[in-house]
Amino acid sequence: VDGYHALEMESYARLDFIVTEDEKIYCLEANTLPGMTPTSLIPQEAAVLGMDYPTLCEELIRVSQKKYE
Repeated sequence: VDGYHALEMESYARLDFIVTEDEKIYCLEANTLPGMTPTSLIPQEAAVLGMDYPTLCEELIRVSQKKYE
């Protein structure tokens, strides 16, 4: 979450990390436009939380619109 805010990302993104054996955390990549097909990681993660694909898309639109209200 800190990396997301530090990079001033909005709506959704994917940050990839690696944890070393001595427990140091490194950010490998900040993907500002991750895949959004039904089989991509973001929809899979939403599904774990009980959110289906159409609802996820609607929520992303709703959150994005707030910026312009």
